[in-house]
Amino acid sequence: MKTYNVSNRISAQAKHEIERIVNTHEAYRKSYFFNAACNASARRRNEERFANANHDVCFVKGSKTIIVTMSYSESCKNVYYKLSVVVAGQDASKSGNIADIKKLLH
Repeated sequence: MKTYNVSNRISAQAKHEIERIVNTHEAYRKSYFFNAACNASARRRNEERFANANHDVCFVKGSKTIIVTMSYSESCKNVYYKLSVVVAGQDASKSGNIADIKKLLH
């Protein structure tokens, strides 16, 4: 898991990661309506390709830690995509969404 410190200023690498996450989410958020691959080996290859291109990322901003995980899977009929954002502070952690990621850019 890559970790980026975005407390004072966002580095070029962190900004690139945030933009990649937002763009990937925009592309895959309606993946339920995608057509799955015809055979099992193609479905697993698509899942592996997605996993290799989209690794888990952690952003540290002050006392908050934002952990972003994306998952992609294909069944015989459907395609599933999930974005998991966990915002952990000093006292508790909560589930987040894409808005928490977009806030890092501003």
